[in-house]
Amino acid sequence: MSDELRGPDDDALGRRLASELPRYTAPARLRVSLVEATDRPRRPMWLGPLVAAAATALALVLFMLPVLPRIVPADPVQQVVRAVVNEHSRALMWGARQPQILPAGLPWLTQETGIDLRQAFAGDDRLSLVSAEPVYLTRQRGLAVHYRDVDGHLVSYIVLPAERSFTMVERDRVAIDRFRPMLARDSGFVTWIWKQGDVACFLVSDMVSQDDLERFKDYFVRVRVATEPTIAY
Repeated sequence: MSDELRGPDDDALGRRLASELPRYTAPARLRVSLVEATDRPRRPMWLGPLVAAAATALALVLFMLPVLPRIVPADPVQQVVRAVVNEHSRALMWGARQPQILPAGLPWLTQETGIDLRQAFAGDDRLSLVSAEPVYLTRQRGLAVHYRDVDGHLVSYIVLPAERSFTMVERDRVAIDRFRPMLARDSGFVTWIWKQGDVACFLVSDMVSQDDLERFKDYFVRVRVATEPTIAY
């Protein structure tokens, strides 16, 4: 009813009813029923178990990750090449562990590595000798000699005993001068691989472009003709 149609008697009646009619408190059970009947957002029943399962799977992965076997190449030569490249990368970042100078350090290096360099490339106008050191790769003692070229590339010459399973892939061999080393590429590095008697030899660097590879062939010849490794005992 609008204020224009309401009169004084209506206001008086309203006040009288509000003051004289009895009021009753709703039972507690009724209030509970009303609350329960009200629609409330509920979390899906499947969400809890799903979150718990995901957390369990993540915990198992984190626990098992350190003990999972690393993926390694099946080919024995590729396994050795991977180890050689890793050693070259370590020397590139942190340098030699026990740097020695040739030829002064040869007696100690022969004793520690079991590799005897009857003659060794000591550097020239293109490659400067940096250091030599013992290495332990694929469960074998070996010898690494590091050079640096005039453009700053680190070149590592690594010698290891050659196992019977060490067989180079014929299709990957490249004719260089009178030699035919095998060429391998791994993780942004290139490696020349060859055998001299009972030892396997590797020359590795990051010279991957075509122009760099031509110079790397020249480095191979320089090291190959001037170095004669053999098993010391």
